[in-house]
Amino acid sequence: MTTMTHLAEAITAAEDALLTNGTARPDIEETLTDYVERLKNRELSHPPRRGITGRRIHLARLLLALGMRELSIEVADVTLQHMELSEADRSLFTPDTWNELGSLLAEHDDLDRALMALNRARDRAQCTTSPVLAKILANLSAVDLRAGHLEDAWSWAQEAVTVLGRHWSSDPETLLTAEWVRVEVATFRHDMAELSDALEQFAEAVDQFTDLKGESHPKAIGARAALAAARFQEARAGQDDERGGEQELGDLEIAHLRASAFLGPDHPQTLVAQAALAAAEFESAEGTELGTARRQQAMAVLEAATARAADTLGRAHSQTRELRTALADMRVITTPPDQLPYLIEHTYTPQENEARNDAKRWALQREKNMIRLIAHAGASFYLSDLALFRPDIINALRRGSYFYAIISSPWNASAQFTKHDATAERPNSHNIVDIVAASDYYSKTFLPVIEAYRALREEYGYGIELRLTHMDLPGSTLLTTDMGFFEPYITSNPERRTRRKLNVFEMEFHKDSRYYGDSRSEFETQWELASPLDQFEASEPEHKAALRDAVRAQSDDGSRKPRARPSIREDGERRP
Repeated sequence: MTTMTHLAEAITAAEDALLTNGTARPDIEETLTDYVERLKNRELSHPPRRGITGRRIHLARLLLALGMRELSIEVADVTLQHMELSEADRSLFTPDTWNELGSLLAEHDDLDRALMALNRARDRAQCTTSPVLAKILANLSAVDLRAGHLEDAWSWAQEAVTVLGRHWSSDPETLLTAEWVRVEVATFRHDMAELSDALEQFAEAVDQFTDLKGESHPKAIGARAALAAARFQEARAGQDDERGGEQELGDLEIAHLRASAFLGPDHPQTLVAQAALAAAEFESAEGTELGTARRQQAMAVLEAATARAADTLGRAHSQTRELRTALADMRVITTPPDQLPYLIEHTYTPQENEARNDAKRWALQREKNMIRLIAHAGASFYLSDLALFRPDIINALRRGSYFYAIISSPWNASAQFTKHDATAERPNSHNIVDIVAASDYYSKTFLPVIEAYRALREEYGYGIELRLTHMDLPGSTLLTTDMGFFEPYITSNPERRTRRKLNVFEMEFHKDSRYYGDSRSEFETQWELASPLDQFEASEPEHKAALRDAVRAQSDDGSRKPRARPSIREDGERRP
């Protein structure tokens, strides 16, 4: 194996492989892997010179183009770490460098870090009146759109168009990105007046870009498909009974065929066009003579696109998740609730704790209606010190979503299992309340959760409500409009049910699963039986008394002499 010692060698090898075959031979892949490993281990304490950073980003893009996604993100990770270390006490890198890194991270679907890098680029560009500002704003709008931040995406796109108008030289690609985002946001909002205005500008931007880059450019192909899909939505909204969007549907089918022919069936732009075609066909089928058959065919097309996306981009990629959500929408429309299958999208093990958290964040960040939670304490959703889902809950509340949660009363039957000093007196009806009140669970989790809820309630009013149940819960359930998660509890000890990583397993399912409907029904039942916080606190002495009675009854049962149980001989005959 040839050993590479310089960045230039790695870039040359990657460029040659891309130009020759589009993929790297096993020996080149092994050599590049070795270089990246030594890059990570050798230079952590020696941040690169400013000129090398851009070339590292270029290498990461080449590795991504070669299909070496893991190596590409590792180079991006090292580059970001070095840039942050270098800028600990001064501004060193140009807005363009931060913009390139942010765009690379977005290609890896690392949207949070992409937004961080792009915002840093924007701040730097605004301070220096950099000509790259419009490109940064357009990239920000595109990443915010993928992250589900529609208002931010629209705002950045509008600002990018404004900045472009102030410059004497045009940037067709930046203009195309910004106008594309405006069309997508208008479509999501179902604002036909806004969409009609944005479509006109988008069509001009598409023509300008294709004149420069050609119709076979991947972005041009994707833009043509997006334009056809948006025009279909406009035609359908116009209630044109004679056409009904059939012409636009044909244009969309042609756009998908062109994408498949030029880019291949697995290219992200092809998959987007295929999904748009399936959605349009599904919508067009409503009320037609062959409506059922057309809808089934549309679902099959979207199912194929979703499977391809999972294979090429990964199941957790935002594009794959969007396609899967659209497929669930179709299935729910066409299938009666009691006929939906029991589908489990994924089962997370303790080794997949971070992946589980990422999936929950994705669901919460896109919720615009209602979030439902059943949990022992809900600390991950209320407490800031855990650094988990509280920011996502707050952002959802700011978007106008509702957050309804049910948690366990600290005085329910499971309180008997509260951890206590082994050298002290065993729990009994006289000391059980004091044991619970002195526990870490009560003082460090339950009370802080109640305090955090009060603060959120004061700020967001009836958008958030917490109720307490007196029944022991079998597990935690999180439900959004599109997805659900369930984690069973394996222990009765309250302190091992909260403030911990995943230690059993957790199921993820979509709304086209019977599990989702069953979970919704269970939540509604629990919600009716649970007590609002003020009612719970007013009757708290009675709840404590009930706990004492339960412990007393348990003690009385344990003190009775057990009745001899019949045994079974080896021949199976019972004997006393």
